[in-house]
Amino acid sequence: MVPIDVGDSLDIAISQGTDDAAGAAVSKSAAGRKPPIELTVAGRPAPSGRENLVFRAAEIVLEHSRANVSLRIGLEKRLPSGAGLGGGSSDAASTLRLVSFLLGIDPGRELLMSWATSLGADVPFFVDGVPALATGIGERLSPIRDWPRRPLVVAFRGAGIPTARVFSDFDASLTSPQVASSIPVFPKNQSDLQVNDLESAAVQIDPGISSLKQGLVAQGAREVGMSGSGSAVFGFFDNWNAARACATRMSENGDWAEAAKVLEGPASSESVDAIPNKLN
Repeated sequence: MVPIDVGDSLDIAISQGTDDAAGAAVSKSAAGRKPPIELTVAGRPAPSGRENLVFRAAEIVLEHSRANVSLRIGLEKRLPSGAGLGGGSSDAASTLRLVSFLLGIDPGRELLMSWATSLGADVPFFVDGVPALATGIGERLSPIRDWPRRPLVVAFRGAGIPTARVFSDFDASLTSPQVASSIPVFPKNQSDLQVNDLESAAVQIDPGISSLKQGLVAQGAREVGMSGSGSAVFGFFDNWNAARACATRMSENGDWAEAAKVLEGPASSESVDAIPNKLN
């Protein structure tokens, strides 16, 4: 798994509760009710209640801290849903880190990863945000050192694929596995990471994945592959100008496409506008 610098935008504001409200806030938490969280979603469609991982991530940290505060969270969805890009998981991991920081608490890595795992299989990866080999259900991460700093283009044609269907079709095809493509997926020094086992199943559902990959190759991509369970694809380029030109041309043709860089940790744009304090 490889983190990139393309993603959603998350804004979190914390308001201190009043003395009169303190007892109510604590009693609600103690009674198992939900802490005061307001989530507003803009951009691409996404839920704004507990079905959104951002809401549930904020809820976990608030219940742990028992702080007398309320949260106003603004989420601008920029990544397409159903593309296999981990947008929701990344948003959840960022929320865990940022709410903890704003509350002035340090849950420690073990607890933070436990929270992340409870939210979803991909969330732990985004806590660290470095290239890594994920095993288990995604919670066991082995960082990949010296990942090539080459730019890439991520592209999506607009037809999301339900993850459950891809896995179901993949399970049904295990007796007769197919190779989806002979084109390399990752740079050569990562030769042991050349296959996305879900791609064959995803291509059977959406044949457009193959043509989208071929489009990247035609624009100069050296290695191409499908992201996650699909249906977004990616291609690595030799330089930033070539990647940006490819993304521009694909966007002009009606596809969603972004030039991106591989991250070595949480995005540098992740920041806060206030000094955190310990809230009792």
